[in-house]
Amino acid sequence: MEPEIIGERIVLKLGDEEAFVKFKIEQNIIMVTTTYVPESQRGKGIAGKLNAKLVEMAKEKGMKIYPLCEYTRKYLERKQLHDLIHE
Repeated sequence: MEPEIIGERIVLKLGDEEAFVKFKIEQNIIMVTTTYVPESQRGKGIAGKLNAKLVEMAKEKGMKIYPLCEYTRKYLERKQLHDLIHE
């Protein structure tokens, strides 16, 4: 299953649970506040999958990402996507 954008969240359904990235768009900047994966699903690359969808969305819309979420900041740095980070 692939993550989908629903309102201001990128969601991945995991049976009865869901993982998500929560964001707001303001002035062409995607402000990411939270990355959440249920404890039973952690360590499976799900947060990375959600953030990859975030990056895809940002690139498609020509936007920058303001990562208030520490996981998202580290993901962008690890993938060397510094050009997408809004400081």
